[in-house]
Order: sequence, then C-alpha cells, then structure tokens
Amino acid sequence: MYHPRTDITRRYRYRPVDFIKHLASTTLAILVLTGILSATLREPVHPTLRIATVAQTQPVMFYRVALGDLAGTGEIANYGPPYNNGTGMIQSALQKWVGILHPVVPVEDFVLRPLAMAAHLNPSLTPLLNQWRAASRPVSDRWVTTYQTALTHARVVGGQVVVPAGDYGPVPALLKGLWQLGQSGLMSGALDRTPADYQFNNQNFLLFLQGEPLHQAAARLQLKGSQWGIIHEEKEPYPGPWWMTVVTAIYQIPAIANAPNADALALGGGLLLFVVLILAPWIPRLNRLPRHLTVHRMIWRRYYREHPPSER
Repeated sequence: MYHPRTDITRRYRYRPVDFIKHLASTTLAILVLTGILSATLREPVHPTLRIATVAQTQPVMFYRVALGDLAGTGEIANYGPPYNNGTGMIQSALQKWVGILHPVVPVEDFVLRPLAMAAHLNPSLTPLLNQWRAASRPVSDRWVTTYQTALTHARVVGGQVVVPAGDYGPVPALLKGLWQLGQSGLMSGALDRTPADYQFNNQNFLLFLQGEPLHQAAARLQLKGSQWGIIHEEKEPYPGPWWMTVVTAIYQIPAIANAPNADALALGGGLLLFVVLILAPWIPRLNRLPRHLTVHRMIWRRYYREHPPSER
C-alpha cells in the first residue's frame, strides 16, 4: 500500500543538479524572451494629456475651463477638502475631518497668478489684471456671465477664438493671454511654480485639466468608470491593473455608483473584502470552505484517479 510519508522519496531516482546553473539559465531565457516580446508587441501607451495639447487642439474647451476658474465655478472651485471649503465632492466625515491640506484658489492659482508671471514677458497684461482686480464683484460677475453666454457661440477663426461682440470687460483679453501661455507650453511651469528651489509638486498642473478635458480624453480611450476603464488598457484588449477589478466591480453597482460617497463606498468595500481574504485561514467556517468546494480535487484529479482511497 502506498504511504506518502514514507514512499514519496523511494519512488523517484535522485540526480545531481546544479541549481545555480539552472537558475541563471532560466533567468537569462526569461530576459531574452521578455526583450523580444517587448520589442515586437509593445504595449500601446498614449502620450500624457498636457495643457499645451488642449490649448493647441481645442482652444474653445481651454477657454471654457479657464473661464470656469475665473468665475469660481470650475471643477475644483467647489470641490471641498483637501483643496477648499466647498461641498461639491465631500464623500465622508473623514474627508471633512482631514480638512484643507492643499489649499487651492482656482481664480488666483490657475488664472491670475500665471498671467502675472506672463506679464513680465507681455506687459499689456498688467493693465488688464489691474482692471479685473479693481472691479467690484457684481461687475466682474456680469462680465463673466455675459462671456459665458457668448462662448456657447464661439468659433475658431484663423486660430483665434471669436465670440459675438459684447461688454465683457477684460475677460476676453485675459483668457487670450492665458491661452497663449498654454499654447507655449509654459503654463504648466507657471501653475506649479513655488518659492522652493526644487519643484516636486505638480498638483495645480493636474487639477487645471480636471473636468471636461480629462473626461473627454478618458471617453476617447474607453477609460471612463462606466466602461470599466481602470482595469483595461487604453483602447486595447490588453489587461490593465487586474487587482482593481474588485473595486471597479463595486463601482458598477447602481446604488453605489449613484451615491454621493461612491468613492468611499467602493474603496472601503474593496478594502474590507481584501482584509477578509487575508484573514480567511483564521476565520472559523470560512477556513473550511476549500474542503467543501473541492477545487483541489479538480487540480489533482489525475492523482486521485490513479490512487484510490485505499492507497492514500
């Protein structure tokens, strides 16, 4: 009768093996194969969405984003912690408790301050900035509101954004100056400029593109949340970060997807599930589930077929 504890070492012939040689040869084979496959197949990676790209290819969209920041109605203006006191994206009491860690004032950080830097190269911007800052709030709100309406009829003529004539104050010239700064590729540096000698924080560069630019880019590449985009590559059938499948699946539940705290629910639910899986070997009843599922018998079906219960 076969006894695994005693016979497992008697049924096979021992042979000398150079483990180091096998390890080195296997590693070399994997490196060569990886290099060949990478050179021939190459994972498609699209270039980063940049402010200059949006300004050059979609000037009207750039104007809309900048005007929203100037008006205080942009994507970040009413976001909430950790950027400001808004309530637009508050999803949990924890977010409120953390508070404002990275203060952002879009009208200053995204529009006026970059234009003040650009004014050193284009002095004509200085009186426009002074006019904007000197205007009362009702007057500046009227300029912005009027221009927002006109922008819905905007056309691009000769590379310039053209809107119907109206009383917009300095708004068109300010937006044009910011658009030119964006086209030049210098705006990202102006947004992230700090007094520090070395720049490691690109927060404002990323936040400026929040909203319409990023949403449109994600839709073209099939990367929106409703398209399960977080777990597949850009426009390709290749798998992406598979470990996010659980969180992405939770996002597809209508009750969670439409909830105001969808992110907190999805991430919290995914974290809870991972914790349960990690502790599964120590959770009573759950740790005996493999015996009832008998998946191991499917994997070792050949062994169980060749060795009846009497030989085990």
